[in-house]
Amino acid sequence: MKAIHKWIVIGLIVLAAGCSQQEGKSQNSQGDQSGKAVEHELGTTTVPENPKSVVTLELGITETVAALGISPAGVADDERPERIAASTMEVIEGYKSVGARSEPSLEIIRTLKPDLIIADSDRHKAIYKELSEIAPTIGVVNDTADYPEVLAATETIGSALDREEETKQLIADHKTDVSELKKSVPEGQGTILQAQYTSSNLFETPTSSYFMPSFMNEAGLEYALEDKKETSQDLTIEQMLKINPDTLLLTKNADDPSVVEQLKGDALWNQLKAVQNDRVFELDHNDWSRRRSLPAINERLDDFRELFAK
Repeated sequence: MKAIHKWIVIGLIVLAAGCSQQEGKSQNSQGDQSGKAVEHELGTTTVPENPKSVVTLELGITETVAALGISPAGVADDERPERIAASTMEVIEGYKSVGARSEPSLEIIRTLKPDLIIADSDRHKAIYKELSEIAPTIGVVNDTADYPEVLAATETIGSALDREEETKQLIADHKTDVSELKKSVPEGQGTILQAQYTSSNLFETPTSSYFMPSFMNEAGLEYALEDKKETSQDLTIEQMLKINPDTLLLTKNADDPSVVEQLKGDALWNQLKAVQNDRVFELDHNDWSRRRSLPAINERLDDFRELFAK
């Protein structure tokens, strides 16, 4: 019995030593992690310096990464690459689609072995843990972002990519161009409203809390639908008539029929000031709504001058 007891004691000592050694290895492994700590919307993440393989999960994020000179290994493109701006595609051509922005494929992302994943803090919050188990992941606001939030997200992305100087230059050039736009837009434009006509005969109308409308306010224009909580409202023609904007920007997909033609016989539609004064413009929904980035604004500046500087 004493001999058995002796071997049990020895076994416990060996087991304890092994656990202690394993714990030391685990601590050393954590301590050996190198990189920089990046604060973002979902926490603080240590990312490798100058990451080479990047996965982007929102169109605006992809555009920003491309504008900083990096071609992502994987992109959530809804399997519709035609939605990616030509200027961005020139940089990222050859990327691997990781599926829909709303539900990217973790399996495909895992096969790419990324150094960094850049997610949307709203869309991908529920899978942030799973993404982080694949690679260091940061989350920025894009899907529901307003203009200031996109500016902040651009800085965060630049920091994570080790492209701080390039990011400063991108933002500085952008602000210079916006300042020039403000000078070219005369006062007295009246109110502006952006909307997309839906199959339910409703206008899906972004509010001042959304990206492009908040930029319009920043550019010295007066956006007609103020809402500090919701980024979008569904309006009937009657409700739109109560707002009665001076200029109406109707966004539509390339294959959608003309809204102006569909509603030209509608009595309430024809009471709108924008209709009566020929200030209704049909614009590409992808450029004016889905794209939420500084490059997206930069590519629309000439459109703003054409629409409002006369």
